[in-house]
Amino acid sequence: MEKQALLYTLYFKAEDRFLHPSAASGYEPDIIIEYIQSGLNLASYYCRYSSAANPLLQELFLRRVFFLLIEAINHQKHSRLFRRICADHLYCPMMALKKFYGHSADGHRRFLSLQRNLLRIHNNSDL
Repeated sequence: MEKQALLYTLYFKAEDRFLHPSAASGYEPDIIIEYIQSGLNLASYYCRYSSAANPLLQELFLRRVFFLLIEAINHQKHSRLFRRICADHLYCPMMALKKFYGHSADGHRRFLSLQRNLLRIHNNSDL
Protein backbone atom coordinates (compact mmCIF):
# COMPACT_ATOMS: atom_id res chain seq x y z
CA MET A 1 0.00 0.00 0.00
CA GLU A 2 2.91 2.35 0.69
CA LYS A 3 4.22 1.95 -2.86
CA GLN A 4 0.81 2.71 -4.34
CA ALA A 5 0.40 5.83 -2.21
CA LEU A 6 3.86 7.05 -3.19
CA LEU A 7 3.17 6.48 -6.90
CA TYR A 8 -0.12 8.39 -6.70
CA THR A 9 1.49 11.24 -4.77
CA LEU A 10 4.31 11.58 -7.28
CA TYR A 11 1.92 11.37 -10.22
CA PHE A 12 -0.52 14.02 -9.02
CA LYS A 13 2.26 16.40 -7.97
CA ALA A 14 3.85 16.02 -11.39
CA GLU A 15 0.46 16.50 -13.07
CA ASP A 16 -0.17 19.71 -11.12
CA ARG A 17 3.19 21.09 -12.26
CA PHE A 18 2.48 19.97 -15.83
CA LEU A 19 -0.93 21.64 -15.93
CA HIS A 20 0.55 24.94 -14.67
CA PRO A 21 3.81 25.20 -16.63
CA SER A 22 4.01 28.99 -16.52
CA ALA A 23 4.87 28.82 -12.81
CA ALA A 24 8.26 27.21 -13.60
CA SER A 25 9.44 28.86 -16.79
CA GLY A 26 12.80 27.49 -17.82
CA TYR A 27 12.15 24.03 -16.40
CA GLU A 28 9.82 22.81 -19.14
CA PRO A 29 11.78 19.63 -20.03
CA ASP A 30 12.00 18.58 -16.39
CA ILE A 31 8.28 19.15 -15.80
CA ILE A 32 7.19 17.26 -18.91
CA ILE A 33 9.54 14.31 -18.47
CA GLU A 34 8.68 13.99 -14.78
CA TYR A 35 4.98 13.96 -15.62
CA ILE A 36 5.36 11.32 -18.32
CA GLN A 37 7.59 9.13 -16.18
CA SER A 38 5.33 9.30 -13.15
CA GLY A 39 2.33 8.38 -15.32
CA LEU A 40 4.15 5.43 -16.85
CA ASN A 41 5.29 4.28 -13.40
CA LEU A 42 1.77 4.44 -12.04
CA ALA A 43 0.39 2.57 -15.06
CA SER A 44 3.05 -0.13 -14.72
CA TYR A 45 1.98 -0.67 -11.11
CA TYR A 46 -1.27 -2.04 -12.55
CA CYS A 47 0.26 -4.14 -15.36
CA ARG A 48 -1.02 -7.66 -15.79
CA TYR A 49 2.03 -9.31 -14.22
CA SER A 50 1.92 -7.32 -10.97
CA SER A 51 0.14 -8.28 -7.78
CA ALA A 52 -2.18 -5.27 -8.23
CA ALA A 53 -3.07 -6.11 -11.84
CA ASN A 54 -5.88 -3.91 -13.13
CA PRO A 55 -5.97 -3.35 -16.91
CA LEU A 56 -8.61 -0.62 -16.67
CA LEU A 57 -6.47 1.53 -14.40
CA GLN A 58 -3.39 0.80 -16.46
CA GLU A 59 -5.12 1.98 -19.62
CA LEU A 60 -6.64 4.96 -17.82
CA PHE A 61 -3.29 6.38 -16.75
CA LEU A 62 -1.60 5.68 -20.07
CA ARG A 63 -4.41 7.38 -21.99
CA ARG A 64 -4.53 10.26 -19.51
CA VAL A 65 -0.85 11.03 -20.06
CA PHE A 66 -1.22 10.66 -23.83
CA PHE A 67 -4.23 12.95 -24.13
CA LEU A 68 -2.95 15.59 -21.71
CA LEU A 69 0.19 15.81 -23.84
CA ILE A 70 -1.99 16.26 -26.92
CA GLU A 71 -4.00 18.96 -25.13
CA ALA A 72 -0.79 20.75 -24.20
CA ILE A 73 0.39 20.64 -27.82
CA ASN A 74 -2.88 22.21 -28.99
CA HIS A 75 -3.03 24.80 -26.21
CA GLN A 76 -1.84 28.06 -27.76
CA LYS A 77 -1.19 29.74 -24.39
CA HIS A 78 1.69 27.36 -23.71
CA SER A 79 5.09 28.45 -24.94
CA ARG A 80 6.29 27.06 -28.25
CA LEU A 81 9.12 25.31 -26.39
CA PHE A 82 6.71 23.58 -24.00
CA ARG A 83 4.50 22.44 -26.87
CA ARG A 84 7.50 21.21 -28.87
CA ILE A 85 8.86 19.17 -25.97
CA CYS A 86 5.41 17.63 -25.45
CA ALA A 87 5.32 16.68 -29.13
CA ASP A 88 8.83 15.21 -28.96
CA HIS A 89 7.95 13.03 -25.97
CA LEU A 90 4.50 11.89 -27.08
CA TYR A 91 5.98 8.61 -28.28
CA CYS A 92 6.55 7.42 -24.66
CA PRO A 93 2.90 6.93 -23.67
CA MET A 94 2.02 5.97 -27.23
CA MET A 95 4.45 3.05 -27.27
CA ALA A 96 3.25 1.96 -23.83
CA LEU A 97 -0.32 2.02 -25.17
CA LYS A 98 0.76 0.03 -28.22
CA LYS A 99 2.22 -2.63 -25.94
CA PHE A 100 -0.90 -2.58 -23.77
CA TYR A 101 -3.26 -2.89 -26.74
CA GLY A 102 -1.22 -5.76 -28.15
CA HIS A 103 -2.73 -7.93 -25.42
CA SER A 104 -6.40 -7.14 -26.11
CA ALA A 105 -8.85 -8.38 -28.71
CA ASP A 106 -9.68 -5.02 -30.29
CA GLY A 107 -6.35 -3.42 -29.45
CA HIS A 108 -5.29 -2.89 -33.06
CA ARG A 109 -8.40 -0.83 -33.78
CA ARG A 110 -7.94 1.26 -30.64
CA PHE A 111 -4.28 1.91 -31.43
CA LEU A 112 -5.14 2.98 -34.98
CA SER A 113 -7.59 5.48 -33.50
CA LEU A 114 -4.74 6.96 -31.43
CA GLN A 115 -2.55 7.15 -34.52
CA ARG A 116 -5.27 9.03 -36.41
CA ASN A 117 -5.51 11.53 -33.54
CA LEU A 118 -1.76 11.98 -33.67
CA LEU A 119 -1.77 12.56 -37.42
CA ARG A 120 -4.52 15.13 -37.02
CA ILE A 121 -2.47 16.94 -34.37
CA HIS A 122 0.63 16.81 -36.53
CA ASN A 123 -1.18 18.31 -39.50
CA ASN A 124 -2.88 21.04 -37.47
CA SER A 125 0.02 22.16 -35.29
CA ASP A 126 2.56 24.77 -36.25
CA LEU A 127 5.46 22.97 -34.61
